[in-house]
Amino acid sequence: MKDNDLIDDYDALSHLDELDQMHGVNNIQPVVEPAKEEVPKKITSLGKATSYQDKEELSGAADSPWKLLNLELLPSLGMFYPERIELLVRSATTREIRHWSTMDEYDPISIDEKINFILNACTKFKIPGNPFQFTFNDFLLIDRYHILLKIYELTFPNQENKLIANIKCNNQECGAVNRVQVLSKNLKGFEIPEDYLKWYNDAERCFVIPSEKLQEVLKFYLPTIGSNSKLRQRSDFEKKSGSPRDDSFYEIAPYIIGNWRAADSSSLADLKRQIESWSIQKFSAVNKFTSDMKQESINRALGTCEKCEEHMESHIFLGGSFTVKDIFIISAGFDELI
Repeated sequence: MKDNDLIDDYDALSHLDELDQMHGVNNIQPVVEPAKEEVPKKITSLGKATSYQDKEELSGAADSPWKLLNLELLPSLGMFYPERIELLVRSATTREIRHWSTMDEYDPISIDEKINFILNACTKFKIPGNPFQFTFNDFLLIDRYHILLKIYELTFPNQENKLIANIKCNNQECGAVNRVQVLSKNLKGFEIPEDYLKWYNDAERCFVIPSEKLQEVLKFYLPTIGSNSKLRQRSDFEKKSGSPRDDSFYEIAPYIIGNWRAADSSSLADLKRQIESWSIQKFSAVNKFTSDMKQESINRALGTCEKCEEHMESHIFLGGSFTVKDIFIISAGFDELI
């Protein structure tokens, strides 16, 4: 590989560090101890950016109380977060919804920025008694829409803003289109494929897979918002600098980055070089793992057909259903709002 085909690690690191400050990726937000604890349920199965302002102080008139969220209700079941970690959520304020209203629904970056803004403002994440502070960047991507819907449900406790999905019955003899209200309880997220359950390591909070054929132990993590942001920044930097882009790197890297905070320009460049040196067998194994996990990470709304009572499910943003922006923007007619 020619020297001019590589990104200068020092220049890239400096550039990405500036982006970190601008996008809030490494900015640790203060975390407040929860006032009360919720007794977690016992796990019985493994089921399934722009800068951010400081979180404003809570006022009883503007915000609902902070609620302790049972992590076992998330698609990840809390299995991939540090033990004893607690997540608190609150309703969105009018100021936050004003910012949300500026979302461009056709721009994935705008959508991500607005989601991250709400998660940053309306969540607190920490281990009681541990001074280390976590942020919304530590959330798994598979959990973020479920956390977002929990915030939505606190923001509209009387269902002033219903999210309706149009789901077509899977029964070919029926084919009825049902209007199903979507809440966190009927949003189906990630499910670990059964073939991979045996490799989940509770001590390391990730998948640890020994391979006889490769003569090594593979470790896989589920992507976080932070690792996704770091990789997007590097991808943008490569585009602007005219550097060659390897799409397969961006497909695989989120699943082998264990600590998004350590994913600076130098470490990402090293990781990219390592992947380029893999054998066909290792790349095929890693690619198979990531493909299977992505297939199980699509958010779907669940329902029962009113006509034939068949079980139904559909992607939450397809079929003329609500959009991401509708989550916090009431879509009723003007006469219903006055």
